[in-house]
Amino acid sequence: MKYLTLAVGLGVSAAAVLVVPGSGATASMDQATRVDQAHPVANRYLKQRPVWQPCGETEYRTYCAKITAPRDWANQYSGHDIQIAVSKVAPVKGKPSRVVFGNPGGPGGAGLGMAPYLASQAPLAKDHLAVGFDPRGTGDSTNVTCQGAPGYTMDARDRDPWNLDLIAEASKLSQPYCDRQSRGLLPYVNTAQTVQDMDLIRQLLGFDTIDFVGYSGGTWMGAYYQTYFPQHVGRFVLDSNTDFTQPWINTFLGQPEGFERRFREDFATWAAKYDGQLKLGSSPRTVIRTYERLRAALKKQPAVEEFLDGSIKISYDQNTLDEIVSGDMYTKIDFPSLAIDLAFLRDLSAAQTKGGPRAAQRKVDALSLARQHQLVRRASRDTVGLRPLGRIVGDDAEGATFTAVTCNDTPWPQGREYGDQMAGRLGPKYPLLGWGVNENPCFYWNRPNLTMPQPTGKGLPTTLMVQSVHDPATNYSLAVSAHNRYAGSRLVTVTREGDHGIYGGVNKCADKIVNTFLTTGTAPAKDVTCVGEGIPAPSPPPGDEYGAGEHGYDGTTPLRRIAGFTKAVSGYLH
Repeated sequence: MKYLTLAVGLGVSAAAVLVVPGSGATASMDQATRVDQAHPVANRYLKQRPVWQPCGETEYRTYCAKITAPRDWANQYSGHDIQIAVSKVAPVKGKPSRVVFGNPGGPGGAGLGMAPYLASQAPLAKDHLAVGFDPRGTGDSTNVTCQGAPGYTMDARDRDPWNLDLIAEASKLSQPYCDRQSRGLLPYVNTAQTVQDMDLIRQLLGFDTIDFVGYSGGTWMGAYYQTYFPQHVGRFVLDSNTDFTQPWINTFLGQPEGFERRFREDFATWAAKYDGQLKLGSSPRTVIRTYERLRAALKKQPAVEEFLDGSIKISYDQNTLDEIVSGDMYTKIDFPSLAIDLAFLRDLSAAQTKGGPRAAQRKVDALSLARQHQLVRRASRDTVGLRPLGRIVGDDAEGATFTAVTCNDTPWPQGREYGDQMAGRLGPKYPLLGWGVNENPCFYWNRPNLTMPQPTGKGLPTTLMVQSVHDPATNYSLAVSAHNRYAGSRLVTVTREGDHGIYGGVNKCADKIVNTFLTTGTAPAKDVTCVGEGIPAPSPPPGDEYGAGEHGYDGTTPLRRIAGFTKAVSGYLH
């Protein structure tokens, strides 16, 4: 019998940053070389001729290839090579005059789907070669893994010493699992190495400069490519921004506030407005109370239910609930689904309290097969965008790459004390994620000997930044901070909006500005504000596509479209 359990995770945040580099290194980490500048490429990598082959359906017009790159760009003659999977889509007619690279974020998100996605943007499709790639560590490129590493199954709100001990032990065990299974690659899964891979792709494609669209964690990658290779920078668009001018911890510091604001000010207000239909509470306060009461009930008595004739089991406890809520904050499209699921879980928990586990299971068995499939899909979905730290570390390459990049790139405060103090400070203010600040392997991570130059934007062409004001995963304050520090940048602020990932179907005003910039090079003379369209009223789900109705002007989200393209064109290079 196959069982599926829901991964649990909460985010990391703090009110201030104290950066204390790690004090030691594992054996494999000691071998890592300091990378603080671009390295000339050895001829053997430049002379390779990628073998392009169709990937995905014919309608995607996508071709994929693998290129060979050194495991360590600072030591290209060591004999340790890796493979990077690359995708491209050419214009329907004529030879492309420019090339646009893309990255969906993560960090660690597979990016082969960026090529067909960017090619689906009509203004770009005319004369741009669209390029995507799976960054080292993930997707169809050479992988790292942390499979089997312990997750955080304890309740982050529990401040008992024994619970804090468990959190610390789980965090400490992450790196040994990741390192042991990644065959020496783990120290070299970082942004300094990845942007070198990017530039190798540029050279093999024969372009002097590249344009770029990066979402979420891809804004970090874009800014560092600009820093390492300023002479090859074209038109760069950074959407849903990390603070790439500061260490990684600063970006994650903003998440508890961002998610809490999105939940309380956007979702709860919206749900209360439509209480007659959703039945979660007639005011934002009572909607939040519904969540808190349900959380307490599921902590006291988790609901462990079997779906699809017993083939899949889902355990609904307080962590599962937090994961569902935080996962649905990335886009307003998910608000109706969250509202319906909260009502279902409230009824499920009440049935269990009154009649026991069998009564709860009967409620599940009474659901249609389509509804059960919907609940299973939502329970097993991956985060699309910058995930909160503290989610389960391993079990796939994307999660392992996320952990490696965020822990390897820049220093973190080391040890238990800092994380525990921050959790105690932030939890009461931002309970959805704030209590989980200490659930973080980076506080115990032995980094490679790596110092990357700080991105400043000096001497670069204009960088266009796009940001919604209530983005939960990349707090608006991060974009403002990076913009203020990044010379020559222009910030497009989207008000009345909180979606994570804007360009390509969320806001017509922002799309027009971005497309004008990418196709003509004309950027706004100063910062610009676009007005969002607000959160639409809930509507009955169309057919079996639960919670996927026409919300926003495109009916989907850019990051999910990219993930769909990636799934469609992946797996053809094995």
